[in-house]
Amino acid sequence: MKKLLISILMISLILMPSMSLANDKKEIDNFGSYFYNRYSSHFDHYGLVYSVPTYGVSNFIKADTARMWTSLATYYKYRAQAGDLRAKMIIRESLFKALNELSGRSVQTQSFNDAEALFLFIRMIESIPDLLNTSEQEAALDLITKYIEAGILANDTENRAIVAGAHWQYINDYLYQKGKINIHIKKYFDELIKQKVDKGIRESIFVTEGWYFEDNKKAFSVHYHTISAFMLLVYADLTNQEYYSNLAEKMYLNIKKISFKNGMVEARLGARPIGLGAQFYLAMAFLGNRFSDSDYQTYLFYASGNRFFSDKKYPNRLEFHSTIESSFPNYHDDYAFCDVLELGLVNNKLKEMEIKYQVYLSQPEIKSNDKYFNIVNSGNIIFVNNQKNYLGSQGNWSHLFKK
Repeated sequence: MKKLLISILMISLILMPSMSLANDKKEIDNFGSYFYNRYSSHFDHYGLVYSVPTYGVSNFIKADTARMWTSLATYYKYRAQAGDLRAKMIIRESLFKALNELSGRSVQTQSFNDAEALFLFIRMIESIPDLLNTSEQEAALDLITKYIEAGILANDTENRAIVAGAHWQYINDYLYQKGKINIHIKKYFDELIKQKVDKGIRESIFVTEGWYFEDNKKAFSVHYHTISAFMLLVYADLTNQEYYSNLAEKMYLNIKKISFKNGMVEARLGARPIGLGAQFYLAMAFLGNRFSDSDYQTYLFYASGNRFFSDKKYPNRLEFHSTIESSFPNYHDDYAFCDVLELGLVNNKLKEMEIKYQVYLSQPEIKSNDKYFNIVNSGNIIFVNNQKNYLGSQGNWSHLFKK
């Protein structure tokens, strides 16, 4: 009986902070928990594995990098907060594996992947306060402090520099709040991060018109255009620099120009024409909401529900797939959805987003003409004329897309 009472007490102590967190959930938490809980149930059966065929991972492989360990384990967050001890243990073990993998490399090996990994690491210890004990947290933060400067200075390309910058800014602010760095070091890192973000903008974004082009500004990419816009918004709100949010708004409005009336964005336009997943549409929803555009509700609707769980062989796998008619699905794990959601949850201007849906865009962009694209959008048909060679084609050409 004594052992039973001790066990009950221990479980109660574990659950108490988790239950108080659950009661403080935002609407966006309830939206995100559907994806997290369903995707983690996929991992229950198959382990922390992932596949991204277009990027060379054709068969499922086990998580083996810091980013993979933290990204996949993050999907257990809401279950852990609700008192699922196994979910909490999976997150805990994965965080240690992530730190071990990172600390097994020199600080010079870092990239944007590690910025995302360490951001999600911090989010897990913020979201589940009893996940690590005090000494474990201190040791982890000491390691992150050791790696941050080299991580910021890492030579990330184009959009990845912007992605990394947004994450390192949050990490920098967090380390300062925890007393791991002083104000002088923080300001030094602030400046390094700004230089990184500005370099990414110079290399990939035509700021006047708000278009993103990768590969030395040669090719438009729908996915990375929007992810770059979202990361610029995150960075802008973390640093209170309106210039970056103004640029993000231009970029958001440009994606509206190639959106069908139901909110679907034409993924085939430009370089690397693979599917756009729930993370993409959630990023669009956050952007629209932040810029007071009611059409965020259409992008949010397109991201919601069963749409991105269409792999019949693995029905609980969060994925994105080819949108080219009659093509092979070529499912990719959309493991970065959690990164977009967690960035939204730490942003005071995004985390209160009201979860509302509408089926069609109410304020579509119908016609647009600049020195890059001439676009006519009827809602069901989108005509795009390439003013220069910015779509990966040889010479000038036109595209007609139908939905």
